Amino acid sequence: MATAEDLTLRPVRPADEARVLELTRDVWEGRDYIPRVFDRWVSDAGAEFQAAEVDGVVVGVQRIRPYAPGLVWYEGLRVASSHRRRGIARAMLEAAIEEARQQGFREMRLATRDQPAVNLFESASFRRMVEVKWWRGLRVEGGEPARIPDPSEASRLWSLVAASPGIERYGGLVPDLDGAREHDATEIERLATQGLVRVGPGGRAVALLREPWGQNIAVSLLAGGGGALRELLMALRFEADADGLRHVTVNLPPGHPAEEDLKASGYDFADAERSAYIYALIL
Repeated sequence: MATAEDLTLRPVRPADEARVLELTRDVWEGRDYIPRVFDRWVSDAGAEFQAAEVDGVVVGVQRIRPYAPGLVWYEGLRVASSHRRRGIARAMLEAAIEEARQQGFREMRLATRDQPAVNLFESASFRRMVEVKWWRGLRVEGGEPARIPDPSEASRLWSLVAASPGIERYGGLVPDLDGAREHDATEIERLATQGLVRVGPGGRAVALLREPWGQNIAVSLLAGGGGALRELLMALRFEADADGLRHVTVNLPPGHPAEEDLKASGYDFADAERSAYIYALIL
């Protein structure tokens, strides 16, 4: 029986696609995102998309991606069902951590919602930084989309975010599950430059967006409250309709006061049973 000691890591090649699709087929009941991003990951020279082989057969994949100064994002860890419970995932993770250290990164971060993965990362001394649940608001016709601010407004918007009720529940992060960064004026300016900030009436509410995974507007962080935030949340639903999208998805830490504003604005849990977590390991 093959074990972690027999493992060899190498770059994923385009010819590996059929095998990678095969080993991800049973992930999330067939809804794994890796098949959708395979071509992009293989062609991305700025990251390392790795295949783990045993006796010449690909039994796992993982990806290490630099995404901010000193920070590396770990994602896409998958092990074939035929090779689980043999220490392969742990060996792959340990190899990725060592490689990140050798390249001089100061911290590795990741996101997961899978309990076996949570157990693995916590046993490897990763620290949980934030928990989020998904809320969803279906698109609505007839209203005005939210205002997209100019990057020059970032410092003023940061003052609102920093003083917003419940901001401490974000653990100092914008919990983008594709690369979490610190929430500060620099990050708001970066997102505004990419058109990923929305502002409510009078600048009294802010939504920080991330690149969506599907036909939706995806929100990573909310700031503000009351009428201004509720108007912003409705404006996002109007924007989804204007853009031909299905809905708005909001990441929110459990217990955040914006839960009441989401409910009042027609949002509900997209997946009430499961949370997602962002973890970090100081290298």
